[in-house]
Amino acid sequence: GATPPFMTKPFSLSGPGNGGHFNFSLWEPEGAEAASGALGREGAERGPCHVGKGDERGGGGGFCSEGLRNALHDASAPAGLSPLGRAFLAGILAHAPALEALCSPTVPCYARHGNWAPTHATWGLEDRLAAVRVKKGGSGRECYLELRMPSASANAYLVVAALVAAGLDGMERGLQLPPPRDPSGKGRGGASANGGEAAANGGGEAAVNGSGGEGGGEGGGGG
Repeated sequence: GATPPFMTKPFSLSGPGNGGHFNFSLWEPEGAEAASGALGREGAERGPCHVGKGDERGGGGGFCSEGLRNALHDASAPAGLSPLGRAFLAGILAHAPALEALCSPTVPCYARHGNWAPTHATWGLEDRLAAVRVKKGGSGRECYLELRMPSASANAYLVVAALVAAGLDGMERGLQLPPPRDPSGKGRGGASANGGEAAANGGGEAAVNGSGGEGGGEGGGGG
């Protein structure tokens, strides 16, 4: 039988690796004030109950957003991101160097960089060559973020905890979101092309040199 490995590079160091991309959105009760008064906005999209397959009550894996609104989305804002969403995303990018230590916990993980995996702390709308991909969707209910930094070797629980801490720090400090990645830069992987902080080096000095911004369609990436 087949043995499913969770190694980032199970066969060779060349080519794309196994990713562990993480998709998420933020929701809050309808009528509630935003988490920070400075980040409040009107017109956030409200959603019905999204029913999971095979279970009309939503127990088949669906997410019921009845009575909730997508806190990431604001139809009148740039890229459809609310002030809260922009600050949360800014926090993730600000802490990308530290996040990389959890997203790439083993030496082979760093062979992903430059092979359809993040190299700089950037974001972009529907951009698969960014550390964080903003998925606007057809409506506000479908707006979510995709953290493309984690490898398949990453501990998902640690990644989620660090992600939440980084995003909340961005909200609490009111961090400003930098411009999105410029796809017309001088080349994939160069700072001039990405605009974000340089990625972790091949030796894995993540906490010093960081990561965050040139992801792509690697195996097991989750979208």
